[in-house]
Amino acid sequence: MDEFNPYAAPEAVPPPLTNSGSAEATCWRDGDQLLALPHSDLPRYCVKCGRPALEYRKRSFYWHSPWLYLLILLHFLVYLIAALAVRKQAVHHVGLCSEHRKRRLNFIMMAWSSLVPLFGCFLFDSGAVIGLGILAFLVMLLWGLIGMQILKPKKIDVELAVYRGVSTAFLARLPRYPYRRD
Repeated sequence: MDEFNPYAAPEAVPPPLTNSGSAEATCWRDGDQLLALPHSDLPRYCVKCGRPALEYRKRSFYWHSPWLYLLILLHFLVYLIAALAVRKQAVHHVGLCSEHRKRRLNFIMMAWSSLVPLFGCFLFDSGAVIGLGILAFLVMLLWGLIGMQILKPKKIDVELAVYRGVSTAFLARLPRYPYRRD
């Protein structure tokens, strides 16, 4: 796929990075993680492969402490209310190339199409078919939801948002994080 095609139309060159060495840096790299100010824009490159981004959209990311999942043992509704109350938000303009945009759309379609086996299994009067339909629904839904994530928040607070799931080519374009993180 990455072979040179002399007959292909030239790709648009994205604007230069806004934080490449300037004092106003808003995102950095720290190992295999992306660090950004919670309401800053990321460079106009695909976060999955580092190529110029054809889609550059505003996205919201949410995070809460993993300890909060213990509330599910108490009751799911209690967890849901607590998670909505204490979650932290970061908003970024994030870029995706055409290949990763298409891949994300496929995962979104998989999540939505997971409803087909769920409703289809109830057309049959067999307990085994209903069980398989519910299992197919859960697998397709979880696979779609996990696959359509653009960035995986590791931690978000008032000062900094930390993400996983970013390509090394994208991270190589960013300066190192100048401060020590604990």
